[in-house]
Amino acid sequence: MLNDLALIERLMRRDGIDLVDRHPDVKDMAKGEALRVRLDAQGRIDELDIVAQAGAGATWTLRDGQHNGFPGLKTRKGLLDIPKPDLAAHATIWKTATGAAQLAELQRLVATFPLDPAVGNWPEPGHRRRIAERAVSLAALADDPDAASVAAVGGRFLAALDRTPSFAQELAEKLVAYAANRGGAWVAMARSTLIEPVALLIDVAANEFARDAGDPRQIGPVSAALAATAGQGRAGRCALTGRDARLPEGNFPQPNLPGLGQTYLFSRNADIPSLTRYGQSSNASSSIDAALARRLAGAVSVLTDQERQGRTWRLIPAETGDKPDLLITSANLADALADDETPAALAQWEELGRQLQTQLDGAAGETGLLEDVIVLVLRTVDPANRKAIYQRRSTSRGIFDAWRVWRLACGNTPDWLMLRTPVKGERQLLARTPPKQLAPLSLTPMSAVLYANGGRRRIPLAGVAASEAFALFFGEGESRKRAGRVLRLLVQRHGALLAGLAQARAVGVDALKTFDPKADLRPAALRSAAWIGALLHRLGREKETYMSDVAFRLGQLLSVVDRIHVGYCADMRGGATPPVLIGAAVFGVAGDDPMRALAMLQQRIKPYLAWLGSGSMSRIRERADGLERKGERPRAIAMRAALSLPHRARELLEGLSGELRLEDARRAKNGDAFRAELLLGYLAGLKPAPKKTTDAAAGGAQDEGEDQE
Repeated sequence: MLNDLALIERLMRRDGIDLVDRHPDVKDMAKGEALRVRLDAQGRIDELDIVAQAGAGATWTLRDGQHNGFPGLKTRKGLLDIPKPDLAAHATIWKTATGAAQLAELQRLVATFPLDPAVGNWPEPGHRRRIAERAVSLAALADDPDAASVAAVGGRFLAALDRTPSFAQELAEKLVAYAANRGGAWVAMARSTLIEPVALLIDVAANEFARDAGDPRQIGPVSAALAATAGQGRAGRCALTGRDARLPEGNFPQPNLPGLGQTYLFSRNADIPSLTRYGQSSNASSSIDAALARRLAGAVSVLTDQERQGRTWRLIPAETGDKPDLLITSANLADALADDETPAALAQWEELGRQLQTQLDGAAGETGLLEDVIVLVLRTVDPANRKAIYQRRSTSRGIFDAWRVWRLACGNTPDWLMLRTPVKGERQLLARTPPKQLAPLSLTPMSAVLYANGGRRRIPLAGVAASEAFALFFGEGESRKRAGRVLRLLVQRHGALLAGLAQARAVGVDALKTFDPKADLRPAALRSAAWIGALLHRLGREKETYMSDVAFRLGQLLSVVDRIHVGYCADMRGGATPPVLIGAAVFGVAGDDPMRALAMLQQRIKPYLAWLGSGSMSRIRERADGLERKGERPRAIAMRAALSLPHRARELLEGLSGELRLEDARRAKNGDAFRAELLLGYLAGLKPAPKKTTDAAAGGAQDEGEDQE
């Protein structure tokens, strides 16, 4: 991780980003709410504030590992000494109390129960001594107008602890007064502080200094002051820069990263023999410039600041488990690389394109196009270990060029492939096509699902790793072999979903609703189809080629046969369809033995083509009209749709019969691509012909049927 962060730090300094050295003792507060206690020069409580979110860089504290925190610290327990039976009685009262009753209950607690004895001894003597030592280390900040509050806050808190009435007593009374005067969140905060541990932020009085002590901008001055008062460190040569430097003697910095928590930039456990074979552990086993280590912590903290979420960082799903990985990039492309459904994703690519064009047109020429861009993925390996599982160094131009090629791959599905899906606020179902923009990392969560039970049940499995997804995007290494492996995985896991939806759509709107009652399988299927198309593109199978080849046309034939079967059932079986249509029944055979599948179709379709014989057309059309007048429009639509299909079915059957034997060689060499193209053909069906005035016009009835989904 150090090598990766060192490059990021150099890029940020090159770009003029102000990096703050971050001392190892400087930590973020834990996530969640905190109570800020402002003290005047005598240590009296001047004012209270509620900090809704104290973590994620909103404020800071000093800690020795996990101990002796200040100015952020946590009470040991609630301020009041309330026996368990009384606490249970209070909980019962609180459940139904509102408004004035809640305030009265808080006042009763303060009047009835004394302060907990443990609160009087809080913080413990060692903790108080450490606060005093830090106050000495930070005393030099008193001469800095912006940081003077930091120099003052430690002494004020120690004075508050020695005052009478005690700090705890004053805090309890102040909280109840705030609850009475301000209500709302203060009632909940007062109750929490009285009965359970709470996070406190100790600070100076508001507007007394240029900046609060807890302001995140104090991290730089605090880190510099602590480094100046620490030992000089052992002399050595930095392994990252090759220059002579002072090496760290204490722990490495431990920035608090989104999703990963406290992250040691470097650690080596002395209890693991394989890590200490040279007799060195912890910081002694790594020769890194101490000042550089602090800058690395500052760099990763800046990149993962809350305000940069979606631009330079975001959490991404790992291929297994519920704990996310952390994506970090030195360019503003985090959403674009990870989530194509985010509105900002396409805008980020467009902005990169504008920047590159500006550089091409400007005085800088093409030199700016070679600027380094880092893509880094970090993972929690164990509670004390974070690792970089993917790192790539590219350029702005390189990434943009990769995206332009990838964008072509993402459109590698038939233009008419679509599924109609309910949309909130819309009365009619809307036609949805496969997405034309796929974020590389969207492959990981999508591939981590196996669709079973005919495509309706999701089973979680290990997905494709982020490194594989990025390699596909950048075309790294043996990209064709990689694309083939991933294509095989998607066809195996998602084939049942796409085929199941294709059959349900052929049956009609009710069958589609039964198959996909929550309307969430259809978007998943469209995304899967888009990825299958992109992977075929990586294999050199563009849609202009594969849509005219045997596999895709065989899939189309299966779709046509299904629609004819449904039309027959609408007429001859009162609309009752079997659980599996003819095309769907043959689909499972077609991917492995298309010749056998074609022979099966030729036999099974005969009675249905006979139903559509030349003498039956008028009868079927008249019967459809009669059914529609009786209110049975779905049956009528199915019958009319079938009328336009016998010619296409015979045409496909005759063409495929002559070509399948020639196709055997390619299919044997790349059976996964054959199955994928077969699947897309089955889902896409025939390309709709332009609508005509008659219901029986080719494609017209099919369009009408689609409208009913």
